[in-house]
This record gives sequence, C-alpha cells and structure tokens, in this order.
Amino acid sequence: MIDALAFLTSSLVVIMAPGPDLALTTRLVLTGSPRTATPAAFGMIAAGAVQATLGALGLAALLAARPDLFTAFRWAGAAVLVFWACRALRSALRPAAGVAPGPRVPAEAPPRDRRRAFAQGLLCTGSNPKVGIFLMAFLPQFVPAGVSPVLGVTVLACCYLALGLVWLLVWIRLVHRLAGYLHSASALRLTDGLTAAVFTVFAVRLALGG
Repeated sequence: MIDALAFLTSSLVVIMAPGPDLALTTRLVLTGSPRTATPAAFGMIAAGAVQATLGALGLAALLAARPDLFTAFRWAGAAVLVFWACRALRSALRPAAGVAPGPRVPAEAPPRDRRRAFAQGLLCTGSNPKVGIFLMAFLPQFVPAGVSPVLGVTVLACCYLALGLVWLLVWIRLVHRLAGYLHSASALRLTDGLTAAVFTVFAVRLALGG
C-alpha cells in the first residue's frame, strides 16, 4: 500500500509539472477548442506508450550507452520545439481580431484538424528521447517484490500513462472553462507568447542535456 501511494504521488508530481505538453494543449484549446486539443492529448499518450515499449525493448539502454546517438536525438527534439516556438511567437506578434467575451460552445473540429492535433501531440512527446529513459529509470523502483519485472513495469507504465491522460483531459476542461470568459485577442497573444517561451526553454534544456 505504501509503494502504491508513493507511486501515485510521485507520478502525479511528474505528470502535473508544467512542460511542452501542457503548453501545447493550452494553446490548442485557446486557438481551437477542447475537441481540437483532445486528440493531441491522445497523441502524447500514444507517444509515451511507444517510448515505454522501446525502452522496455532496450532502446533506452542503447541511448544511455551511446552518447553520440542520444545527442542526435536530443538535438532533433530541440529542433522540433524551436520550430513550434517560432510558430507560436509569430502568432503572438501578429495582430489578431478581438473576440467577444463570454462562454463559447465548442465547435466540432474537422477530421483534418483532429488528425493534425494528434500528430502534434505525438511529435511533442515522441521527439523527447528522455521520456523513455525516464520511465525505465522511474518505474522499476515501484515493482513489488516477487513480481516479474517485465509484467510489473508494463502494468505501472499503463497506470502512469492513464494518469497522464486523465490529467491532460482535466487540464483541457479547466483551460476551456477559463477561456470561455477570458477569450480575447490579447489573451490569445499572451498564451502564444508564453507557449513560445516554454518551448524555447525546454528546447535549450533538451539540447544542453539538462
């Protein structure tokens, strides 16, 4: 029971920490709707599942043993974040028409927008090689004694990803509730500016190995 509580608490601390995933979902909610941001959340979790699977298959160990290969992955991920930072900054600097305050009814996102949002979420999480390495270092310590390590890590990875999905969906609803009354051109530009800053900070950290 203590191990389960420790796993739940530490997982929530990591999952709820601000980062590129929250920045991207926030921007998608404010510039689109929850129905646009939700596919991105599923894309992030799908990328996390792929990272966990590859980590279990030994890619995490390979990247840890090959600093040059890991550096290449880090720089590729940093380049993706810089690209999105530039796009967000361009949106923040571009004059936008005001939007009348008040609650908004979510519009149905076209299939193309949903697919693009899913791809954005997939790339946002998947471009960071540290996710798989973190999971392979984080999860084994919570495997109960006597349980197969492979089975234990698999179950814990599913629980961790489920918690991550729940938090992203809750965050999307919270942002939407707030945006319904504060949705304006200035708020959108501020969000784009903050998103660009978050992406830039994490791109630098990823590139420098921090």
